[in-house]
Amino acid sequence: MSGYTGKDFCKQLEEIMKKCDNLSLEMKTQKKEYNEKIEKLTIENKELKEKNEKLTNEVDRLKKQLNNNSNNSSKPPSTDIKRNIPNNRTKSNKKPGGQKGHVAHFLDKKEIERKIANQELKHEIIDIGNIGKEYISKYILDIEINVVAKEYRFYKDENGKYNIPKEFQTDVQYGNELKTMCSILNTEGIVAIDRLTDFVSSISHGKINISKGTIVNFLNTLSRKSEYVIEQIKQKLLNSELMYTDATTARCNNKNICVRNYSTNDYTLLVPTLGKSKKYIETSNILNRYTGDLVHDHETVMYNYGKRHVECNVHISRYLKGCNENTNNKWALKMRSFLCSLNEYKKELKSKNIGKIEEEKLEKYSKRYDEIIEEGYRENKKIKSKFLRQEEQRLLNRLKKYKENHMIFLYDFNMPFDNNLSERDLRHVKSKQKISGHFNSMKGIENYLNIKSIIGTCKKQAINFYEIISDLYKNTPVTI
Repeated sequence: MSGYTGKDFCKQLEEIMKKCDNLSLEMKTQKKEYNEKIEKLTIENKELKEKNEKLTNEVDRLKKQLNNNSNNSSKPPSTDIKRNIPNNRTKSNKKPGGQKGHVAHFLDKKEIERKIANQELKHEIIDIGNIGKEYISKYILDIEINVVAKEYRFYKDENGKYNIPKEFQTDVQYGNELKTMCSILNTEGIVAIDRLTDFVSSISHGKINISKGTIVNFLNTLSRKSEYVIEQIKQKLLNSELMYTDATTARCNNKNICVRNYSTNDYTLLVPTLGKSKKYIETSNILNRYTGDLVHDHETVMYNYGKRHVECNVHISRYLKGCNENTNNKWALKMRSFLCSLNEYKKELKSKNIGKIEEEKLEKYSKRYDEIIEEGYRENKKIKSKFLRQEEQRLLNRLKKYKENHMIFLYDFNMPFDNNLSERDLRHVKSKQKISGHFNSMKGIENYLNIKSIIGTCKKQAINFYEIISDLYKNTPVTI
């Protein structure tokens, strides 16, 4: 190797090593930059995944909220979006029209003639045609509205004094029949006070022109006179073995308040409170003194009161339907069908005067309940949406924890399947709010609820509530 010395070799090797060091440093720099980019992308990817999950959950939540209606959640029918869709109520096997055992209502000629003979009806005869011995009778039932001015004349007693009762403080005042009619139309008929004044003027042909303030005074007076009747109802409820309760919101003086019902098959009590929590519930002084069984719509605060508790299965059925619609999991429909079929089976047994189910069958039904719950947990694990998965988990946990309360209607035939009685007793409150919008004061809503409690109780016991309210105005003792 001529011309190639060791010195040149060392120099060349030194250059190569220097290049290697430079390449190594460059690689380290590039690797560091690459790792930094990977780390950055990893963080961005994680943030995007989290954001995507949040957005997905929010979409699922909004979809669920949009799909919720009175058939698959606790939302009232008034919030349903009206669409041109067929009735989605579950069809029964019953034929349209009056069911077997339904008592028909019709005008009976013999009954009218009996009442005329007993002077229960005013009888007028209108002859048409040539009057003779033979005729055919046809009746028209109608009412007459006459304005009557009743003059009360008070004479001096043996001491030369006029003993005039307190109710005759003014020279002219309105009578009890007019007060009763106005009170019932405003409360039960949900006729606004300003329209009620026009109505009274119209039916009296302008002879009575009553003011709005006077009608308000009627309601205040009736509510005050009914206090002892409300106390009667309260005592009957406290002495009952089974009581239904629920609550709904109402607007009063531009604020949301709560109206709670306490009901049995014979009595209704409606009470306004400022909220649904324990401290507001106990202001009514009812549940904290009640020792019987309670039916409610899974208000966990209710478990602080009473003895045994019945969970409303109609409410849980709606949630199960909504769960299936959102997740497509089959267990929810199975549980819904299972509970409803048990209720139908119980009805069938009661129709045959059978008061209980054999222990073996009860164990079988209990086991089937647990099997459906376990099936639900397995299906729940496959749900991709975190929001829907958690929502379904909460429903499963609730059904598992409160199994005894959902199935108690099967073990004790005196226990109901649902809390529909409470919904019926509260429905009028929502109807009034739709028409009136709100109450102006707590006094106004207390008056309304006191009167409605009496009317609702009378209806349950087939008592003429018009006569009861009229008696209250007359200071006649009333017992219901």
